[in-house]
Amino acid sequence: MTPASGERKHTRVIGCGNTDRGDDGVGILVARRLRELGLDAAEHTGDGFALLDLWQNSEEVTLVDAVVTGAKPGTVSVWDASAKTPAFEVCRSSTHVFGPAEAIELARVLDRLPKAIRIYGIEAANFEPGAAPGREVMEAADRVITEIRSALRP
Repeated sequence: MTPASGERKHTRVIGCGNTDRGDDGVGILVARRLRELGLDAAEHTGDGFALLDLWQNSEEVTLVDAVVTGAKPGTVSVWDASAKTPAFEVCRSSTHVFGPAEAIELARVLDRLPKAIRIYGIEAANFEPGAAPGREVMEAADRVITEIRSALRP
């Protein structure tokens, strides 16, 4: 069903990660800031199974998570996962057992995938317990916040 003219689709942002493990907390920090700005943003700290419930009833979903691709820390990669899920290795930081990539594929098989799903991966380097996110990662978070906010602004 297409929204009526002027009616917006329900879009949800989900920030994934663990704020106690350095750069891995970047997705959560992005979600918190977007929520402060009035956007529908949820925090996800568990395994990927819970993502299916978090995006239920959302037509569009934006996931933000720390990734490890070998790029320079703070590099932002964006994937449209509606048609194809990024490689499992890319979307799995050290703290996910069943991560976002696996959740997307499971949702695809169960026909529970939102119509549109975009992943913002912020290249991480430090996952040490108790560490703060690095400067490059936080600068990338600011860029992602600006981009998402701009895309979702009514």
